[in-house]
Parts: sequence; C-alpha cells; structure tokens
Amino acid sequence: MTDITSVYAELSPLVSPLWENVKDFANSSFTISLAGAFAGATAAQRIAEKGKFREELLKEFQHTNAVISLATAVACQALALKKQHVKALKDSYDDDLKKFEAHKEKITGRKIAANTPFEISPNLLFLQEISPPIATIQDIVLSRLSTVGRTIGTVTALADSVGNLNGALSKRNELLNTFKNQQFPEGATFHHMYLGLPYRETQTNQEYGGSIEAISLYTDDIIFFSIKLCEDLRDHGVILKKRYKSRLRGSPPTIPTVDFEKPRQDGLVPKDEEYENWLSGFVTVQATTPKWWQFLNPKAWFN
Repeated sequence: MTDITSVYAELSPLVSPLWENVKDFANSSFTISLAGAFAGATAAQRIAEKGKFREELLKEFQHTNAVISLATAVACQALALKKQHVKALKDSYDDDLKKFEAHKEKITGRKIAANTPFEISPNLLFLQEISPPIATIQDIVLSRLSTVGRTIGTVTALADSVGNLNGALSKRNELLNTFKNQQFPEGATFHHMYLGLPYRETQTNQEYGGSIEAISLYTDDIIFFSIKLCEDLRDHGVILKKRYKSRLRGSPPTIPTVDFEKPRQDGLVPKDEEYENWLSGFVTVQATTPKWWQFLNPKAWFN
C-alpha cells in the first residue's frame, strides 16, 4: 500500500508553484480589470433593461389614454344621436303603433265608423350614417396594448355595433325614399308599409318597423360598449401604475377619468342587466398573464 504522506511529499514541489501562480493571476491587474468589466457590463445591461421598460411602459400609458379619449368621443357621439334623434324616432313610432291599435279598437267597439281614416304625423327625417374612429381604436387596442380578455371582446363588439347601426340607418333611408316616391307593392299603401300591416290578405312588410328597432338597439350597443371600453382601460391604467411603481421612481402618468353619470340619470345609458349574458362571458385575467416586460423581471410575474 502506498503511503499517502510520501505521495504528497513527492507532489508538493509541483503543487506549490502552481498554487502560487493561481494566486498571482487572481491578484493581477488583468483579473481585477476583467471582473470590473464584467460588473460594469451587468450594470449596463440592467440600466438598458430598465430604460426599455420605462420607454415601453410610457408608450402604453399614452396609447391607453388615447383610446380612452377616442372611446369617450364615440360614446358622446352615440349619446347625442340618441338624445337628439333616435329616442324621439323610436318613441314616436311606438306611439303611432299604439294609436293605430286604439283606432282599431274604436272601430271594433263601433265608437267610430269603419271607414274612418287613421291620421298620423310620422317622423320621416333622414339620418346620416356615423363614422367614429373605430379602425384607430382597434389598431391601438389589438396591436399596441397588453390588455386581454374583455377589452378585446369589447372593441370587437363596438366595431360590430357601429357597422350594424350604419346598416340599419341605410335601410331606413332606403325605405324613406320608397315612401317619398310612393313605390309601394301592389295593393299596399303608405300605412301598410309604415305600420307593417297586412295587405292583399296574406302579405306583410315590416321592414320599416324593423329598421326603427335596429337603430334603437344598435345605438344603445355603441353607448354601452364604448363606455365599457373606457372602464376596461381605466382598470388597465391601474395595472400600469402598479408596474411603474414596482420598478421606477417618481409618479406614474395619470389616467383620465370619464364620468357618464349625467346621461345615466337622463336614461340614455343602457343598464348592465340588459347585457348580462355578454358580461357573464368574461373574467378578469389581466393581472395574472405574463407580458413582455415581465420577462425582463421574472419577479414581476407574481405582482
């Protein structure tokens, strides 16, 4: 058996110079400079990452505020349309239908003669299609914001509502031109077409009443979804502020607050209960889904 003491004694003259060389290298100015360069590079990388984080976050604040402003403008446009035209149009048409039913009851009850004409003063004002900045809103939300979940659905529903409203407005204008030129089907009169009454025994055209109903519903949809978009982005702004404070100094940019309480009191804003099925299809996931900035700081995944 080899004596380990003797082996160490034989290797000692070789090991000692090697260890001394290692110590000399570690203490050399070259090694110290290399360590300093590595530390500097690491610090520079962190500064660059932080700068990138700040830049991208500030851009998202700007884009969020821009969409809130645009969505507010869309809501105001739809609210004005409803207040000035749509509500009166819908109310007058519903009132005309009620008056006609009352007229029929009087005839049935022999309170008036069967040939007594039914007189109305219909609202036949042409309404122009609207052109809110939906394409700009979609572009920003879908490609420049980190929002997920309901916000995407809200923007899509808002865009669909604008398209549907314009389609209904166009259809009504087309029918108004038909009324103006008296281009009625054989056996039909203005009253048949306007009130959706049967003519020629089995034929009925309820397009005009349908267009009125569609205009009213789609105007409400635009109001509802544009306001919901403002609310969603306000909540997103709260999340952005938390991210800002978690890594940056100073006060984060402000997020505008939009107040629709007055139109709500005036009965112009549809209630959430009317959209219960749509609202129930979304859950809040924005605070738990990792985004691009969280890969720069994995700890932020849990914030």
